[in-house]
Amino acid sequence: MFWNSAENTHKKIQISRCFNERYLVTQTSEIVMSSLVVKTITEFRWDVRVLKITDEGYQIELLSLDNVLKESNNPNMRDLNAFNNAFKRMYSELNMLVGKDGQLIEVKNISEIQRKWSQVKSEMEAIQTRHDNMKGIIALNDELFNNPDNIKAAVKGNEFFEVFFNAYLGLSLPGGKNIRKKSLFAQENISWSYAVTTENPLSPMGGKANISIVGHATENFDQAWIKNAYGSFPITEIAGHKPQVRDEASYQIDYRSGRVLNGLVTKEEVVHPEFLKAKMIYEIMADNQEVEQEPNPVKDTERTPEETHEKGRFSLLD
Repeated sequence: MFWNSAENTHKKIQISRCFNERYLVTQTSEIVMSSLVVKTITEFRWDVRVLKITDEGYQIELLSLDNVLKESNNPNMRDLNAFNNAFKRMYSELNMLVGKDGQLIEVKNISEIQRKWSQVKSEMEAIQTRHDNMKGIIALNDELFNNPDNIKAAVKGNEFFEVFFNAYLGLSLPGGKNIRKKSLFAQENISWSYAVTTENPLSPMGGKANISIVGHATENFDQAWIKNAYGSFPITEIAGHKPQVRDEASYQIDYRSGRVLNGLVTKEEVVHPEFLKAKMIYEIMADNQEVEQEPNPVKDTERTPEETHEKGRFSLLD
């Protein structure tokens, strides 16, 4: 990890070692829309590889190994999840340059993503005669995958960035950060101000850093915003309602390397407690929960006779 300066007591969480780590991510969601209530539990498996660290940022390879719907109260969700997984295949291998603040700078394997889309597109075209609504989906995604800027925007919207990096990376702690991002219903953006704190002072000797992130919505939620966000929902009971929103997270991080050990992210948007609300919880857990230890210096009493003899030799070339 890096100190800002010798005098500054504020410190940053940054990735200072290349590493490979596998993670289990559990997503628990509940969405209420009028009389429809959908609850799901989905498990992801990520293989995160930090390949290189430069002044510009981190070269990271993300492999999505699994995406399994474990539980749902709606049988249609299994078909929908399988359909979504077909599109997620394009992003199952990502090679990215990520800035020191956790923001995506470049997708390095765009040509590979486009190659995968060509393969999936051929499979879909073979069955679209049985499903007329698929023609529009194919055309829409064809436009997306033919434009590198659209691919970068889609990768930037991957939940990996919010779950893995959130608002803490590269930030002087304790500190704050302003972020504008999509609401849970994805129809409008919300401006947030995040307070990022540590449970205990961060030690230069390393160990586990306990990070807390609490978001405060600074959005005005005026009538124009409400109309854009919820106007497409045919629910009369929500007319004029301002949302109650929540965005919080906690992490345990190996302070010496910057590797995430575990974390919990909670997001909530309640327009009406009975007719329109959404809640999303992510739990991330590394396979390896051990922190990197500082190697102990070798004492003279622990040296072998040969090492002691070599240390005592004198040479005019020294």
